[in-house]
Amino acid sequence: MKEQAVQEVPWDGEGPYFEDFKPGMIIRSWPGRTFTENDNFCWLSLTGDCTPLYIDREYARVAEFGDIIIHPLIVLNAVLAMSVRDSSVNSLAFLKADYMRLHGTLRPGDTLYVETEVVEVRESRSRPEVGLVTWIHRGYNQRGELVCEIKRTNLVFKRDSSPWRRYLSEAKVGGA
Repeated sequence: MKEQAVQEVPWDGEGPYFEDFKPGMIIRSWPGRTFTENDNFCWLSLTGDCTPLYIDREYARVAEFGDIIIHPLIVLNAVLAMSVRDSSVNSLAFLKADYMRLHGTLRPGDTLYVETEVVEVRESRSRPEVGLVTWIHRGYNQRGELVCEIKRTNLVFKRDSSPWRRYLSEAKVGGA
């Protein structure tokens, strides 16, 4: 993982808003996620992918990796999903992914951890209630080896424009 100071997140269970992000922030999401062969079976069942490298142990033994590996699209999706609470839970929209890179593989039994770096924060030119935030999400295995990274940008609500806060107020959630 990056050798930078990891900052304590300045938000509570409501999640971060546009104003909470500063370029250079490093956020570690917790908990990690351990992958199993069943994760591959579920993914392949949903997508129809039939690549033997992910489900046929005998084939995988003679292939480059020597055994079954976790499907890389599961890993990339997990990195995004695991980062949501600490980055984009208050988003209006996902705008783009500049890149998705694989640097290694995960095998059944490996655990994925996610680190998020804030790389750009700017006001929206057309929507005063949101701003643009760009992150690089990095997935590491339990040995601290970089497995993948994704650079993405979202429109994130400002605290005073949040539909979530409006919803909680109107619904009187939490005994209010």
